[in-house]
Amino acid sequence: CRMTTSTVEDDAALARAIAALELERATASAALDDGFLRPTAREAATADDEALARRFQAEEDAKASAGPAAAATAASSDGSRCRGCGLAIGMFEGLASVRLENGSRYHGRCFKCAECAGSMLEGSQSCEFVIHGSGADARMMHKTCYMEKHKPRCSVCDVGMEADANGVIRFHIEPFWGAKSCPAHATDGTPSCDGCRRLQPRRGEEYVRLPDDRMLCAKCVSTVVVDQHDAEPLFQDIVQFFGTFGLSALGPNSTLPSLYMCTQDVMDHVDVEEAWHRGRTSQVRGMCVSHTETVDVVYREPMWTKQTRGGSMFSNLLRGGFQMVERRLPQLVTQKVSAILVLSCLPRLLCGQILAHECMHMYLKLNGFPTLEPIIEEGICQLFSLLWIEAQMAKPEISGEDVVFAAYIADVIKSDESPIYGDGARLAIAAYTDHGLVHVLDSVKRTRNLP
Repeated sequence: CRMTTSTVEDDAALARAIAALELERATASAALDDGFLRPTAREAATADDEALARRFQAEEDAKASAGPAAAATAASSDGSRCRGCGLAIGMFEGLASVRLENGSRYHGRCFKCAECAGSMLEGSQSCEFVIHGSGADARMMHKTCYMEKHKPRCSVCDVGMEADANGVIRFHIEPFWGAKSCPAHATDGTPSCDGCRRLQPRRGEEYVRLPDDRMLCAKCVSTVVVDQHDAEPLFQDIVQFFGTFGLSALGPNSTLPSLYMCTQDVMDHVDVEEAWHRGRTSQVRGMCVSHTETVDVVYREPMWTKQTRGGSMFSNLLRGGFQMVERRLPQLVTQKVSAILVLSCLPRLLCGQILAHECMHMYLKLNGFPTLEPIIEEGICQLFSLLWIEAQMAKPEISGEDVVFAAYIADVIKSDESPIYGDGARLAIAAYTDHGLVHVLDSVKRTRNLP
């Protein structure tokens, strides 16, 4: 009996609790809108967005399963992929993504500086940055990080060159070699090599000072041509080089002139006498010394004086009223080359290029060429010296350093900005390219002009 009574009481208590819960629920439903217990429009739209995002993700997974090539194509053409990590930019991630002017997109977390790894936005909606490199090697950096890492260093004083107030870094670039230096070193007395024109660094390599105060770097000193004994093999090689074109360097009735290796002061003194290079070049490194020989035919004829005119020839002869007059008619004009002068203590290839230039002057004088305009004559001489340099570069025994130095000499000839040597060389090179050396020389001899 006790057990039964207790069970009935428990069931009555449970029934009362259930009734109280139903009453609370009914009261809450009456106080609130019926939509509170149903999905709202926002929740329905969110559900649709999630379904759409799942569909997009499925499509991206399908593209990825097609292979690396297809994924790379999709990454480059589909703006929904992050340029930084290569992953897709989801619908919700797109709110925090970054789009560049070229169409590239980044996750907000991927839009970082490749140098300092800091955010490119730096708390703002816009920023200045630099893209260094191209394609797969492109690296995006803060403008300040780029300038700090990639700002040029001076090849002379080995310090980073700072930008001016306008954010511009100004520096001097050595032609061909590409070494950058502070603009001040062009006027502060920093020595430059007389062979390769490179400036002497403040630390490390010491340049060699020559007796005439010119300077040479260690590389140029290693092949320097000092005197006639050193230069004679070059002289013979260049004379034989004329033969590769079927030409005779010395003409029909000439002998090889003397070769002299001179210091700069001697070259300048002789140039003052000759006055050929005046106003055409800043430094005289070679000279072809020549003179003209004229052979005259001399004849005499009588000339009657006024006092004896009108008389007979016999009477005039008796009176001595006539005199013999000497007349000269130039019959033969020839040019003779007495010497070739080349600046001493230059690297072998540079010495050879200068000697080849002067040997072409010799060829023009000894083979009956007329007097030419300076731009024509110097242009032909520069062309021939360039052909000799290119022939040296093709020799199998030439070293790698000599190939580079020969390329430097060729670049100097082609890029010379002077109106006589530079423009003349470019005109001659163009004529040679179209017609060949022999035809160019024949045309110049006949017409005094390039074909």
